[in-house]
Amino acid sequence: MHKKIINYIVGFLLVILTIFLSSCKDVFLRFKYQTIECQENSFDLRKISIKNDKVGSFADVQFGDFYHKIEILKNDVDWIFLGNKKLDLEVGIQKDSEIIEVRLKNIIKNLKCKKNIFRM
Repeated sequence: MHKKIINYIVGFLLVILTIFLSSCKDVFLRFKYQTIECQENSFDLRKISIKNDKVGSFADVQFGDFYHKIEILKNDVDWIFLGNKKLDLEVGIQKDSEIIEVRLKNIIKNLKCKKNIFRM
């Protein structure tokens, strides 16, 4: 009877551990590097590289041959928002699609871009 109780406890713990590990997709994630490459567009936005997606971190954004460090202003479940007041630029990256919303001064456009995420 004592062995049965131990088997039930071990089984229960395995079920709980399985549920915990399957619900946390980034438990053993060391780093994540995201690059977004855009098709030809009127802004000449070519690439966005995000090494750290925490608010206050910076992303490298390539316009033509020039790179700019753009601050991550907001990161929620659906969007990552980048912004630079000096350039009067805002970039919204929709996480579940390949749509990037760019606002430069008073011009707003949606761009189709390809995302690549490297996880380790």
